[in-house]
Amino acid sequence: MRGIGPSRLGVFGPGHLGELTGWVPGALVDEVLAATGRVEKRVRLLPARVVVYFVLAMVLFMDCGYGGVWASLVAGLPRSGLSDPSSAALRHARRRLGAAPLAMLFDRLRGPVASAGTVGAFWRGLRVVAWDGTSLEVAGSAANVARFGLHGSGCSRPASYPQVRLTALVECGTRALIAVVFGPRDQQERVQAHALLSALERGMLLLADRGYDGFELIRDAAATGADLLWRMHTRRNLPVLHALADGSHLSVITDTRSMARLTAWLNRASRTVPPQVTGVAVRVISFSVTVTTASGERSTTDVRLITTLLDPDRYPATELAALYHERWEAETAYFGLKVTLRGADRVLRSHWDDGVDQEIYALLIVFQITRMAMTQAATAAGIDPDRLSFTIALRTARLRVITAAGALGAPVPQVPFADVLVLARNLGPRRRRSRISPRCVKRTLSPYAYNKVAGSVGGKKPVEITIAIAPS
Repeated sequence: MRGIGPSRLGVFGPGHLGELTGWVPGALVDEVLAATGRVEKRVRLLPARVVVYFVLAMVLFMDCGYGGVWASLVAGLPRSGLSDPSSAALRHARRRLGAAPLAMLFDRLRGPVASAGTVGAFWRGLRVVAWDGTSLEVAGSAANVARFGLHGSGCSRPASYPQVRLTALVECGTRALIAVVFGPRDQQERVQAHALLSALERGMLLLADRGYDGFELIRDAAATGADLLWRMHTRRNLPVLHALADGSHLSVITDTRSMARLTAWLNRASRTVPPQVTGVAVRVISFSVTVTTASGERSTTDVRLITTLLDPDRYPATELAALYHERWEAETAYFGLKVTLRGADRVLRSHWDDGVDQEIYALLIVFQITRMAMTQAATAAGIDPDRLSFTIALRTARLRVITAAGALGAPVPQVPFADVLVLARNLGPRRRRSRISPRCVKRTLSPYAYNKVAGSVGGKKPVEITIAIAPS
């Protein structure tokens, strides 16, 4: 396709994503279509390759109908040889394509994107990653309800829309998607996390919250070779086997039976032969986080972490306590995926189950290639990817799709996509201000007092956040 101008592409002309096409080239799309058996026997007015790009463009132009999405793809192309398919034709083309090509395409694109030169992606030589779960609302069609179900809404009637449970393994430094699994909302996050274990590898440091506090999951995650830094419930029994100088202590995570044996042995006055237990050796770090606001209000939270990094000299407890905050990069990635890209509170448009899978994979692909472009631009400029704006990246990508700039042999814009992202006026500050985000509703839907949060500190900027290690 190199060197072929848009006017000579005919029905293949709309198969582009502007400058983002470089991350999803036509050769890769054709390869995926051939592997999934979706290549047409004869060239149609809507070839399968074009339909793939149309589905991806649906994500970039989520607020547009089929006609509006198509208009965005052809707006910058010569009109000769182009048709204007109806919405029905585009819908049927989506059904013919199915979800398999998009699933395989995402599988080819997913994974960590930070290189050794990417600022802020590694801590003491370890790639920092995190996993967490979220949900997506889908259209309330009969097919979607049958597959995903309707969960309770806290009142007498069920929720308005079915929901998809999605769990992702995220590279914290770039917020790129390493692996994703999704299914009905009644799937537990721990079950989905087990499906992500194959994406873990030696050299990664996995951060996780208290929702993943379970022996089997900890054991299986540690067995992958990746190191762990997880928050634990305070009620979990983590006996002190050996106190360390930095305030942390060595312990072991076991199943219930082994913990009973270990506890009985520790309670004996004379400890002779150690008990036979099956578990994971961990280091326990307990600390408190104190937030002081400008008005002088203080709030303190006690946190307990376990880690498989057992050497206190090589991996100091104070640094690990501060590093755990990076787990929120997974939440930030979900904000970019669900709010900035999809649109706040927007319901996915597909009314059939295979279409839902297709649309979710398209959402993940567009998010991933945008993060890939941002990371490459940041690495080349020698700056932290956190300083690049995902919102500006999407605005620029949409504009380049409409103008067909830099795609399908068209001239590259005077200011390339990567250069726009690292313009001084588009960069965030070198050091982000400290923020707190309490779990409360800042503006409730109900005007009645019983539905409001008393004593909320939401919206108050902290002037000081301190971390104090609690000695074992």
